[in-house]
Amino acid sequence: MLKNIFQHTQKAKLALAASLAIALLSGCSTTTGTRSENTPSKAQEMSNETDQKPDSLAPFLEKLSQDHHIPLTDLQNSFEDAKTIPSIKKLVLPPPPGFQKNWKVYRSRFIEPKRLAAGQQFWKKHQAFIKETSDKTGVPPELIVSIIGVETIYGRNMGNFSVRDTLVTLGFQYPDTPNRKARETLFKNQLEDLVILCWKENPKAKPFKACLNQNGSYAGAIGLPQFMPGSILRFAVDGDQDGKIDLRNSPQDAIASVANFLKAHGWIKNEPVYLELLPGDEAQQAAKELADGEPKAKIKLGEMLQKNMIASTNLPPETPSLVVDLPSPDNQGGTSTKYVVGLRNFIAICDYNRSFFYAQSVAEFAEVLKGEMPVMQGDAKQPSKKAKRTKKSSSKQAVKKKKD
Repeated sequence: MLKNIFQHTQKAKLALAASLAIALLSGCSTTTGTRSENTPSKAQEMSNETDQKPDSLAPFLEKLSQDHHIPLTDLQNSFEDAKTIPSIKKLVLPPPPGFQKNWKVYRSRFIEPKRLAAGQQFWKKHQAFIKETSDKTGVPPELIVSIIGVETIYGRNMGNFSVRDTLVTLGFQYPDTPNRKARETLFKNQLEDLVILCWKENPKAKPFKACLNQNGSYAGAIGLPQFMPGSILRFAVDGDQDGKIDLRNSPQDAIASVANFLKAHGWIKNEPVYLELLPGDEAQQAAKELADGEPKAKIKLGEMLQKNMIASTNLPPETPSLVVDLPSPDNQGGTSTKYVVGLRNFIAICDYNRSFFYAQSVAEFAEVLKGEMPVMQGDAKQPSKKAKRTKKSSSKQAVKKKKD
């Protein structure tokens, strides 16, 4: 089905690339998992289009065998049917020329009534364990619940791609982009981490191969919190204390792992994620001058106060901060940008997924879950019911035409 979508028209390709790029390029590149508005469509996830495994995989496996003392025959047997997935290479392509990032639309896709209802149910069901985890780590309960909701809607969208084949694809046949070499290195490292993880979990042939072939996102992220293999090795926690870490089936493991990841990346207890900018041209202009798109706290909060950008706060004036820019197209063909002041906890969320759009969505969804902010905000344009029906009808006609 995905093949049909990509071959339909050039216009469709550009539209798909644009929607994917909002998540891939909204602030920075992803570390724990790359998401297309967090997850691809069902049609994209169910693609069976594959190619043969790359020739360069053989020496890679030989080196893994030597470095980690894993029998080469076991590695070869587990990768004998490995394939690359062409659709994944299309999903990670950069946006088309002229693409505009759109904060309002991005936010509306993550902070919406269905996800809120699922989040409230998840929080209620695991309330005691979430509170216990929050007390231990200092990460607020609503923030833990928010991340799992933004990532997978509490396990509903964990991905249907083989993690092994995904990482083989991106590690050995990443698209010809300016950052290709660096991205291939990143995904080769994740493939190595996956092998270590699965061998550690169970070195017997069948379970080892099954672990390698488990389903994940089109970037290789796994489970309810969408951890990359390297993050599982370094930050995942056995929350339910059953002797194993299972981010796919254990909500307790997912909850504890999310909190542990944020704590390990500098989460500050009782410090906000961000502060609102004061209204008015003075604050807006100062924010515009200071925003550089980097998730680094280069400015002391006291400087923000001196520039009349934020209201008085109880936080120490030396608190590290940064200006976060969240652009959207305006009605006049230009760009309207919302600015907020990000603090150290904003950066911790960026370490989870290096995107300003992502981090702000997580922060605001947490506020919505806690009842501190309404679900809908701004004027993001969503397709009308009529447009949705037309699109659905067109898709059916395209499929029928293909079958004929």
